[in-house]
Amino acid sequence: MVNRRFGLIILVAMLITIVPFHASSGDNWYVSMNPSQIKLVLGPDNSSYIETCLSHARHAVYAEVYEITCTAFTDDLINLAQHGVEVYLVLSGHVYGGIPSDENECVSRLNSSGVHVRFQYNFTYVHSKVFVIDNSTVILGSMNPTYYGFNVDKSVDLVIQNSTIAKVYATIILNDYRNVPTNSVNYPGIVVSPINSDSRISTLLSQPGTLYIAMEELYPSSDLFSEISSHNTIIGVVSTYSEDSEASSQFGLAQDKDMVAKVIVVGDYVYVGSVNLDSTSLTENRELGIIVKDPQLASQLEAVISSWGGHPYHPSFFDKYKEYIAISVVVILIILAFVIRKYRKQ
Repeated sequence: MVNRRFGLIILVAMLITIVPFHASSGDNWYVSMNPSQIKLVLGPDNSSYIETCLSHARHAVYAEVYEITCTAFTDDLINLAQHGVEVYLVLSGHVYGGIPSDENECVSRLNSSGVHVRFQYNFTYVHSKVFVIDNSTVILGSMNPTYYGFNVDKSVDLVIQNSTIAKVYATIILNDYRNVPTNSVNYPGIVVSPINSDSRISTLLSQPGTLYIAMEELYPSSDLFSEISSHNTIIGVVSTYSEDSEASSQFGLAQDKDMVAKVIVVGDYVYVGSVNLDSTSLTENRELGIIVKDPQLASQLEAVISSWGGHPYHPSFFDKYKEYIAISVVVILIILAFVIRKYRKQ
């Protein structure tokens, strides 16, 4: 009986080594979009387009951002409020290094001008960068309303004209403003940390095809390296943080100190948002993004990532299967230990 049980354990372990597992979020992990509904905004090239979109607001603007220190952007929100537009702004109550004095000055001006500002403390960081205009347009991506966010950082935002999608993000932002939990998000393609970002991004990374990726933080703590290494060709760029060095080395990624974009492209599928690939961003922060199926947008972002220094890299056999190789070695050692033990008893 003992030998049978041991044999069953060995069989299960061997199956684990050869059957890869990928998280699945069902059929709603992406949303199909008409190219006419989406405009691509690249920072710092045309970041001012975000301000242009906001200037068209007539009824309400719901915004959730990590921090706000840009005086001109603050003026834009104040101007909207003074012209009868309801403006709600959610900011991170926790900021790396502390909330800067420039932000406190901006918040003071916003509050005194009728903008509804609320600091949110329920997450490690509120790292979103989302603006909903009149419940019909949503702007989301990686661009912060700061000097560097608009003038220096390499970032990607999408302007999406879709009232249904806009209302989903508006609901999340207003819930965060009111300290009301958002426990689930079932709309296709919408990515929300810490609710579904891990499963939906994992599913995207598990799709076949060349992987294009631009990511400020691509850390081992994401537990997504196996999905990344499953691609035969990887083209990408990350920032220069020390934690990015392993991904840069393992996947042949270029590094750029100004990289703050969070973009993944596989085939016709595109992810854009604020979610970095690290455990804090996936499981502890408030982050917002979207996964869309749009061949035209995919082609545009492939060209952008290549222009940022991404070049083709082909993972080795060991890179692609090292986790399974490690498990196989463990199984072999267990078998050897069992055989040696049995031999010594004879």
